[in-house]
Order: sequence, then structure tokens, then C-alpha cells
Amino acid sequence: MPFICENVECRAVLARGQVRPHQEDSGWCFYCPDCKARNELMFVDMAGGAVELVQPERASPPHKVVATARALEDGKYAAQLSVQRALAVRGTYAAEEHWDELGVFGDAQEAVAHAKSFATDLLQRAA
Repeated sequence: MPFICENVECRAVLARGQVRPHQEDSGWCFYCPDCKARNELMFVDMAGGAVELVQPERASPPHKVVATARALEDGKYAAQLSVQRALAVRGTYAAEEHWDELGVFGDAQEAVAHAKSFATDLLQRAA
């Protein structure tokens, strides 16, 4: 089974021979030879007592999510969101989805938190 770089800009598909495992304080990992991003590895017990390093299963590829708060004239903030869903192919994304006003809030942090929550719900429904 190939390894896939988790860097959303790279998404390189690597053969087992291209991956050099490293043990660090936080566990096993490999560094992508293309973009140098750190990728997590874990141990799996195989038949016959052998142990193998594999990538942890991910629910979905990493998506690009940008949540912002736009100041309005009345001193309130509009929650804005931009989402690009990652495709399984290296470095490719679906068309960007954008929401200019998910709600109006009295605080910028509250607006951003609402946009992030909306994105989480959106991506979980699609999974």
C-alpha cells in the first residue's frame, strides 16, 4: 500500500521504498521527499508476529478552510467562510465554496468560531 503525503499542497503518492521512517519523541514518522512535510506513522501487528509501520487512517483528505469575520458598518461582524475540498489526487481540489454572510455577531472571534463550526458540520455531512 502506498504512502500519501498529508501536506495539502503536495499529496505525493510514495512507494514503500521512497519512505524512510524516523523515530522521534512523538513517535514514528517519515518526511516527504518532495515537500519535506512530516507525516505520522504507526505500528500494526501483522500475521506471524511481524510488525509493520503504516500511515494512520484519515477520515478524509485535508481540506482548505478559511474562516474570517468581516466588519460591518454598525460595529458588528459577518461570519465568512471559504472551503476547498481536497481530492485524493495529488495537489487537486474541488471548486471553492464561499459564504459571505453565515450570520452577524457582536464579536469577531464569535463570528470566526461560527464559520469554523459551520465548516466542520459541512465536511462531516459530506464524508
